[in-house]
Amino acid sequence: MTPTNPSVRKTKYMTEAAAAAAIAAILVLLKLVMPFLVAVTMMASAVPIAVIAGLHGMRWGIGTAVAEILLVNMIGGPEIGLTTAFYAAALGLALGYSFIHGLSFVKSVHVVALAFLVEMTYKVTFSIYILGIADALAASIERLASVIRWIWQPLARLFSMDPSPEKAAYTTGGMVFFAILFIIEAYIYAYWNVEIGRNILKRLKAGMREN
Repeated sequence: MTPTNPSVRKTKYMTEAAAAAAIAAILVLLKLVMPFLVAVTMMASAVPIAVIAGLHGMRWGIGTAVAEILLVNMIGGPEIGLTTAFYAAALGLALGYSFIHGLSFVKSVHVVALAFLVEMTYKVTFSIYILGIADALAASIERLASVIRWIWQPLARLFSMDPSPEKAAYTTGGMVFFAILFIIEAYIYAYWNVEIGRNILKRLKAGMREN
């Protein structure tokens, strides 16, 4: 049940937003502590922000996103605080927007996938030109290559291309292929963010009605 007293309600919302920001920050920082859990970061770090936006509106969602970014910057530093933390914030706000406006599952996936593509473009650009991490693009390619190596190498041999994903990515054909796979990756992560977010929000709203 939502408190009727404005000050009590505001305190409740602030507590929930702070908890959501902390959870989102922890999910982002998993990437530093245990790199093999990066998939968890990509699939779930945006959800706490989205849930707050879905429950209390975009203003609270934005506040939660800002708090999450600040927390990650203080704990993990700018290399992750100004890149992956922005990923959680961007996708969380996009997903929260879809909750607020009651978008269908498919439309929500499109909105979140678009946010993913925009944020990842920003992440690579920011890493190279602001943070000076020259191998940011190569690292992104290597990460994607490790996932799709099993399909890339047979296709590369079929079309007489270099079977090494890291080298072939810089050819025209390789860039097109990687762009397609990047879009597919965006929709995979968008799907799971929407699926997890909708289920959690549904359960929270049901629990609030019961109380």
